Amino acid sequence: MKDLLAWVRTNLIKERPEMFMKGDTVRPGVLVLVNDCDWELSGQLETTLQEKDVVVFISTLHGG
Repeated sequence: MKDLLAWVRTNLIKERPEMFMKGDTVRPGVLVLVNDCDWELSGQLETTLQEKDVVVFISTLHGG
């Protein structure tokens, strides 16, 4: 998962990467699901991804 986050930051995030990541992990307020399961239950950054795993990032942050 750590490698995926680095790849996403480098290759997909075009502006304001600080809204997605803080340090080596996602910011508080970004929900990460791996195969519909909260990544906190599977080891967060240490989660090992397999070929057909589905990873979803959901922002719970919003403006007021």
